[in-house]
Amino acid sequence: MNPHPHPATPALARPAHPGPPGPLTRLALDLDRAYPWCTYTVAGTTDGGRPLEVLTVRGGGDRSVVALAGAHPDEETAHTQFHLIHRLAAHPALRAGVTWHLVLDADPDGAALNHHPRPGSIAGHFDHTAFYRPPIERQPLWAFTLQDPPGFTEPKTTLILRALLDETRPTVLCDFHRCLSGGAYTLTTRPHPPTNSLTARVAATAGVPLAVSGDEGGDPLTHNLAPGVWLTPDDDGSGPDRRTSAWHYAAHHHTTLGVVIEAPQWIIEPGRESGPASADRLRDAHARLTTCADAVPDLALTPHGEAARARLDLLLPLAEQEAAREHSIGPVTDWTILRVSSALAAHAVHTDDGPEGAVEAAVDLHRHLTGSTTERLRYHAVPSSATVAYHLGALVTAVHGAPGLNALWRHK
Repeated sequence: MNPHPHPATPALARPAHPGPPGPLTRLALDLDRAYPWCTYTVAGTTDGGRPLEVLTVRGGGDRSVVALAGAHPDEETAHTQFHLIHRLAAHPALRAGVTWHLVLDADPDGAALNHHPRPGSIAGHFDHTAFYRPPIERQPLWAFTLQDPPGFTEPKTTLILRALLDETRPTVLCDFHRCLSGGAYTLTTRPHPPTNSLTARVAATAGVPLAVSGDEGGDPLTHNLAPGVWLTPDDDGSGPDRRTSAWHYAAHHHTTLGVVIEAPQWIIEPGRESGPASADRLRDAHARLTTCADAVPDLALTPHGEAARARLDLLLPLAEQEAAREHSIGPVTDWTILRVSSALAAHAVHTDDGPEGAVEAAVDLHRHLTGSTTERLRYHAVPSSATVAYHLGALVTAVHGAPGLNALWRHK
C-alpha cells in the first residue's frame, strides 16, 4: 500500500445527478440497438462514481484492438473516437478480421473537470474555469505497474482498464492524443514496418506537418524509427512505486503493439528566442507563481491545487536546461507555465479562503501569462478534420497496413 495516499478531493465525489448521455454514448447505444455485432457495456465504475464505457464492434477473426480516447482529459479526442465508430459501423472492410474495443473516455473523473469544446485560442484552451490536466499520479493510464503486488494503490479506472487488457489480450492498443504544438507523430512499443513506411504519407494526406524532434511536443523521444515515428523507451516502471503506462503493461504481458498517436493542437511559427531568455522567463514565472501559491489555501485541498504543486517544481529544472541552450526548445516551456498558472487560479477560485486579494492575484497572474504568451507566439489551430484524418490513418495503418489505409481513404 502507498504510505502516502492521496487525500479525498471533491473531484472524486460521486456525481449527485448523472448528466445526460453525450454524443459518443448516444452513438454507442444506437449502434448496440441497431446491430448484433455492436455491444455497449459499462466495464466498471471509477473512483468518482462515473461509468467507464466501452463499445465492442465485432468483425470476426481472432485479432482484437483496444482504442482509447480521453486519456488526457485536456486533449480533445472524443471527436476522433466518434468518427472511428462511424467508419467501423459503415465499412465492413475496416472492421474485418478484428474485434474492436473502443473506450469512450479513459479518464471520466478527469473529464468532469474539463468543459469541451473550447475555442481554438491559447486563452480559450487554458481557461482556468474549464481546464484540468491531472498530475502524473492521477492519470489512470500511467498508474499501471509490472510489479506484483503493486507498490501503490491503483485507481479504479486503472483496474478496469487492466481487466479489459487482460481479457482481450489486444493485438494493438491505440491511445489517441493531441500534443499542443509541433508536428504530428506516432510512438510504437516495437518497430512496426507499416507504421514506419506509411506515417509520412498519412500526415501529408491529413495536411499536418510531421514532428522533427521530441522537444516540439515535450516528449523525451530519442530512438527515431522513421519520419514522425519514435520507439517508446523500454519502461518497467519508474520511481519507488514502479509506475508505467498501459502500453508497456500490455506489451509486457500480452505482446501487444502499443501505438500512441499524437496530432498537434496548434501550428506555431518558428521563433528565435534564446535559451537564456527562455530561462529568465521560466524563473520569473516560478517566482511569481510561488508567491501566489503561498497566499492561497493548501494546494492539497483540490485536484487543481495538486496539479499546480506537481508542475510548479518543473519550472526551475526546465530553466536550467534552457539556460544551457543557444535557442529555446520553444512553446513547450509556455505550456508548462500555463498548466501551472491555470491550475493555481482554479484552486484559488475553488477554495476562495485565503487572504484578501489572493484569488484575484492568482487569476490576474494567469491572465497576464496567457496574454503575454498569446502576444509572443504566432499560431493557428489545426482543423479537427486534419486531427481525425491523422489519428484514423495512423491507427488503421497499425491494424491493417496499406490495404486498410487505402480502404479508409476510399470511404472518406
